[in-house]
Amino acid sequence: MDFEECTGRVEDLGEAAMMPLDGWLIPPHTGPTRRRDRSPDGRTEAMAQRVVDLLEQFCQYQLKQRGKTAGGVGTYRYNLGQFLRFAQAHVGRIARIEDLTPATIQAWMDDMAASNLSINTLRCRQAMLSSFCNWLVKRNLLAANPILKMDRPPRQSMPPAVPSAAIMDALIEATRERGHARDLAVFLVLRFTGMRRESVATLRVGQLDGAWGLRGVRVKGGKVRDVPVPEPVMRFLQSYVVEVLSPAQGPLTPGTPLFWSSWGKRGMGKTRAPMTGKNIWRLCKVYGARIGYPMLKPHDLRHGVAMEVLGEHGNLEEVRALLGHTRIDTTQVYTTIRPPQLKQAVGFYDDHAARLLAVEA
Repeated sequence: MDFEECTGRVEDLGEAAMMPLDGWLIPPHTGPTRRRDRSPDGRTEAMAQRVVDLLEQFCQYQLKQRGKTAGGVGTYRYNLGQFLRFAQAHVGRIARIEDLTPATIQAWMDDMAASNLSINTLRCRQAMLSSFCNWLVKRNLLAANPILKMDRPPRQSMPPAVPSAAIMDALIEATRERGHARDLAVFLVLRFTGMRRESVATLRVGQLDGAWGLRGVRVKGGKVRDVPVPEPVMRFLQSYVVEVLSPAQGPLTPGTPLFWSSWGKRGMGKTRAPMTGKNIWRLCKVYGARIGYPMLKPHDLRHGVAMEVLGEHGNLEEVRALLGHTRIDTTQVYTTIRPPQLKQAVGFYDDHAARLLAVEA
């Protein structure tokens, strides 16, 4: 085929392309293709991403890479989900990254304030949203954290609810009377260590260290630390593993959860799974009602242990180390609850003040 013949065929195709379509063919009614102006770093394209999808990635990052507990990650998911629901109602569609603006966030804060939520709740939710925004900035999905220049609600330091030693001991007695070894083991750990409920729920068999205590306990912030435990409590925990846990679970490994929960309906079988922090919270409410203290919470036992140790030794640094506080100013809240040793510090004035008042009388 020579050049002229090839050129002729091309011209024939061009003429065919200009011919009208047959009547039975319907041309597609396709609109013009939408083109987005992509920035060099891809941020413009990322702005259209749904925040709800990124939220789940953020939660997995907190769980797998930061080592946060499942309960802590659940708190992130719930509070950030509250913002997404508000943002969807505020902008009239599913929230995108472009909706993470100071105006939208401030409108959310104003809405929560109008709902009479506490200042500490506002501060906590704003801090979680700020962490999420920082995570987006590090991944080049957001130009800057919109919360950095916003006002932060002040921290309200209120004296915690501290149960007396008699109430904590009554809780142990009520558990013994009921005869549930697992419940007794849970409350013994809470009563004599001051651990958080999530840390207790995530305990494993391999963390029991003879008569010393617990090794490698997961605590707040994705960290681990060792927790001393009274020797009688450790003996009970070891007997619980042998007599209760092993028959129920079969062969145990160091990674076997220490505490399990069972539930179900008659005729439908039972479900058995490791306990969670919420299970321990409910357990505390059940036994608290039995001893006439229905407002009791697991964290109250933590405060009770802190006050007992402070009253016994008068050393705030020992309390900080026991509770695992990073900063001593967090522990100083217990000095505002009038511990006994502060009263004893001025006890020598009693006789002197009595003599002065007797003379004046």
